[in-house]
Amino acid sequence: MTSITHQLVALLAAFWLLLLYPQSTGWVVGVCSLMAVMIGALTPDLDQPAANLWRRMLGGRAVGWVTNFLSGGHRHFTHSLLGIAVIGYLLWLGIHHFFQPQYVENLLIIWRAFMIGYISHPIADTLTDRGVPWLWPINWNIKIPPGPEQVRVTTESFVETIFVRGGLLMALGFLLSGHWHILLDFFR
Repeated sequence: MTSITHQLVALLAAFWLLLLYPQSTGWVVGVCSLMAVMIGALTPDLDQPAANLWRRMLGGRAVGWVTNFLSGGHRHFTHSLLGIAVIGYLLWLGIHHFFQPQYVENLLIIWRAFMIGYISHPIADTLTDRGVPWLWPINWNIKIPPGPEQVRVTTESFVETIFVRGGLLMALGFLLSGHWHILLDFFR
């Protein structure tokens, strides 16, 4: 899936969870959380040398090749349960060890937003023709739905561009139309 689709999936997941667990954070934490969701949605693909971030940085391709090598290649460590746990724990640990206690509560809200985006990425990739190695280092890609490759999404295909993105936008519109006040309360 493309980065746009991953970010739409992450936004939908974040808004849906916000509807289930409404809270107020203030506009600074709210905006940072929104940015964290969007960044988290793209983070698992940093193991790919051609990732958008690496293409936009001076020397980024070299860094991309290093992360690709260290993670075992694209869709390996960063797309697995182990990768989610390790990256989430390291960030959580960094928040608790490098920041003053008065900032930890707000940083944990931003951390949760990042993790929502991060976790939504491999979930969405599970629907693709390549699937995801959830149990990495076991080399077995899980694909949903099981069955022929023709029923799964391929990157930049007509199905992804029109049906998946269109469905995500409609779902976001539906969620926001009836629950706009919950989103506004999040930023208060």
